[in-house]
Amino acid sequence: MKKYLFVIALVFMIACSSIDLPADVADVYESLPEKIDYNKDVKKILSDKCFLCHGPDAKKQKADLRLDIASFAFAKKTESGLKAIVPGNPAKSELVHRIISDDPEYKMPSIESHLELTPYEKSVLIKWIEQGAEYKPHWAFVAPEKLAPPPASDQSWVRNDIDKFILSAIEAKKLKPAPEADRETLIRRLSFDIRGISPDIAEIDAFVASKDPNAYEKLVDGFLASDHYGERMAAYWLDVARFADSDGYLDDKHRDMSPWREWVVGAYNRNIPFNDFITWQLAGDLIPNATKEQILATGFNRNHKRNTEAGIIE
Repeated sequence: MKKYLFVIALVFMIACSSIDLPADVADVYESLPEKIDYNKDVKKILSDKCFLCHGPDAKKQKADLRLDIASFAFAKKTESGLKAIVPGNPAKSELVHRIISDDPEYKMPSIESHLELTPYEKSVLIKWIEQGAEYKPHWAFVAPEKLAPPPASDQSWVRNDIDKFILSAIEAKKLKPAPEADRETLIRRLSFDIRGISPDIAEIDAFVASKDPNAYEKLVDGFLASDHYGERMAAYWLDVARFADSDGYLDDKHRDMSPWREWVVGAYNRNIPFNDFITWQLAGDLIPNATKEQILATGFNRNHKRNTEAGIIE
């Protein structure tokens, strides 16, 4: 009986073409960005809180509903007669009614999932649907667009177009830029960011004492020319590639991956084109007349666990 009463109330609400948001959701809704972006704002919420039961894994799907693909989400009708998502109309979207409900038998995520949407997450999903529920491909496959920098309210603080974006984001949070750091702090930050090590005393003293108006730019160029730059950048890539010098199973025997590691460091220091950096690692040995360097780069493909147990074919 409870379910039927809820459906009747739901139909009445839709007929009024509006939806009443819970107070905590309504409060957060007012502070959301003007435009909600699927890749930036929405996908992480769906992935963390919804895809467990309504994602790509067919064995775990509930109610035959997928929320990771637009055509499925827009076409699926629920037992209330509503579709899961109706672009531009939160009041007619079952998802919205489910996520703001207090009924333990009706609300989503379900109690059994042990997941809970925050007021912010609910408001983002609702505003996204209100704005048309636009799905987007993975961000890596979306061509970047050059944006016009926002107008700067404080021209004295801005030195380049990047500063305009930074200042706009700071002011959106009702904050003000911090005072410029002293030179000793600047060189330490720069050295850690580019080389991954602290500057030595001589470097600090020279930069602090320099009267050259281009001292900072020259410092950047000098750090980028350092071999430590490649080591700093390679550290991130080695983590992504799951670099290891051992097999990872059972007796965990040693394997020497240092030639590939040194190639990665050198590739960054030589600033080779990124498309070559990726292609050579994935399939350098398949390139016609492949060089030793291109073949060495495919060491990337050996960064996985390897079982050397007797009887196992590698």
